[in-house]
Amino acid sequence: MFTALRVGLTGLRANQKYLDVIGNNLTNSETFGFKADRITFSDVLYQTSRAPTGPTGSLGGVNGRQTGFGTQVSSVDQLHAQGTLVSTGRVFDLAIQGRGFFVVNNGSEDYFSRAGTFTLDRAGNLVDSRTGYKVQSTSGSDIVIDTQQVAAAKPSANITFAGNLPAVVTGPLAEIQETATAFEDHQPAVLTTTLTGTNTVNVAGQDLILNIDGASPVTITFATASTSQSPSAVATEINSLLAAQNVAPSLTASVDASGALVLTSDTTGASAVISASGAAATTLGINGSQATGSEATADATTDLNDLSANTTDYVSGDIIQLTGIDAAGQSVNVSFTYGVDGTTLGDLTTKLDGAFAGTTFALVNGKIQGTNTATGESDLAIFINDSTTATGATSWSNHAFDATVEGSKPDTRATSITVFDSLGISHTLSGVFERQDDGTWNLQLSVPSDEGTIASSPITGIDFDNEGRFLGAAATTFSIGWSNGAAAQTVTLDFGTIGGLDGLTQFGSESSAQAISQDGFESGTLASLGVTQGGVVQGFFSNGAVIDLETIAIATFQNREGLFKEGSTLFRRSDNSGIALIGEAGTGGAGGIVSGALEGSNVDTAEEFVRLIEAQRSFQSSARVVTTADQLFAELLQVI
Repeated sequence: MFTALRVGLTGLRANQKYLDVIGNNLTNSETFGFKADRITFSDVLYQTSRAPTGPTGSLGGVNGRQTGFGTQVSSVDQLHAQGTLVSTGRVFDLAIQGRGFFVVNNGSEDYFSRAGTFTLDRAGNLVDSRTGYKVQSTSGSDIVIDTQQVAAAKPSANITFAGNLPAVVTGPLAEIQETATAFEDHQPAVLTTTLTGTNTVNVAGQDLILNIDGASPVTITFATASTSQSPSAVATEINSLLAAQNVAPSLTASVDASGALVLTSDTTGASAVISASGAAATTLGINGSQATGSEATADATTDLNDLSANTTDYVSGDIIQLTGIDAAGQSVNVSFTYGVDGTTLGDLTTKLDGAFAGTTFALVNGKIQGTNTATGESDLAIFINDSTTATGATSWSNHAFDATVEGSKPDTRATSITVFDSLGISHTLSGVFERQDDGTWNLQLSVPSDEGTIASSPITGIDFDNEGRFLGAAATTFSIGWSNGAAAQTVTLDFGTIGGLDGLTQFGSESSAQAISQDGFESGTLASLGVTQGGVVQGFFSNGAVIDLETIAIATFQNREGLFKEGSTLFRRSDNSGIALIGEAGTGGAGGIVSGALEGSNVDTAEEFVRLIEAQRSFQSSARVVTTADQLFAELLQVI
């Protein structure tokens, strides 16, 4: 009976511990990050009053006789099942979905917790709001966030494009034709002497050595019988002497409007050169002098006889034929009369403008350019030829008209995007996609002229395959020079993956191509904070920049049930838990972080109440063993 008292006592003690564990679980059912405990029991020692015996020849085996001495608590285990997440909306309320633990430090030792109730103190430290312990980063240091920090400006370095460029012509343009090459104004070499006006000079018997256009020097000798001569007389004698020698290339001597004697090369352009030497050259004041012809792009004032394409000078009354078909398909046959309708390239352009209905003509950079006033296909054809009766002649075939913009070309596609320079100043970058005759596209880029200039534009050769997939471009970078003192910058254009459909495409649908994003921004202040699933603390700045500031450390253990509970829902490593393996959220089984939520207790309240009833009944049963043994002792004492 004494044994019964002892056995009942062990039951009372064990179930008291059971009630302690259940009570702790229930009272922490609303504690964030709390992990429930589970108690297990085992029997105690046994007293053997008879040992078991095996069977013999005449007797069977007999089991042993043992009496137990009650129960005991064998373990109190931690249950690390995932708790339910409770939304809070606070950025630094963090929950872990996985096996990991947050790491906090009290200045001397690391502790581990599932309760991510964090906040920033006035020094910018990210701390556990319950204990003040500092949250640790993956680098092993305290996480400190400077809420006054400024994000420096970042110049735009990459621009991304997406959308469709139409494969089929959808918008015709006005046809433009212009001469294949620009007209040039070539002037002869002119060497002016000092013999002017009514002055006379005596060059009798003197030699004049002339170098003309780089040919062999030509020597002419003035007549010995000559006396002092006027500029006109000297000019006549020079021309006569040159003609007598049949000099080629040659020059012509004449008197200009001021009365000066001048020598003019018969050829024009930069290759026309005259230099003079000899006694007569000294007398005429041109010894050692050299004159060179000139070349320039022709303009509206250039005489037709000064064009480099002119082979024989026109004379008044010469006819130049203007023929072809106008924009409406009507035949054109108009005459330009030199000296009557004008003598310059501008006069000829004006005559064309009146001859071809529906087309306006202008002189652009030395080329005669005709632009239809209406869009669409055009029969426009323009020809210029000399009349067979004209004295003058020009190589008009070298300046035949070609279409530079076909009426069937599609509409252009315009887009624009705001970019930033190194000072953080914004600028509007405009772009125009233009389809080329070979089916590729060009992108012409520009910024306001008073803000900067763009080099390496247009971007050419933007090409697609027969399924509308992007094939590449001749270049994907361009440079911008700013006029406000910002540094020059190079920008890369992302038109999409080659062979892919993630950027620009070329289908039969309408045009939708546009610049969709760029990576530059102005300077900005920290506006808000956020935490990613990977535990990265990000700063969101007023300029739209998102910058990674810190990474929250997550610890995992080989045996997390072996951790030592410290209170305040903190754990400390033990010899049986293993060392803390520090890493990032989302790696090594640590689990991801959920911002704006806390992990609730994993206590199952209903199950705990059932266990409470079990513990109560078990305690009552053990107490009944004690009272029953006590009653038996009382009966025995009455016998005595």
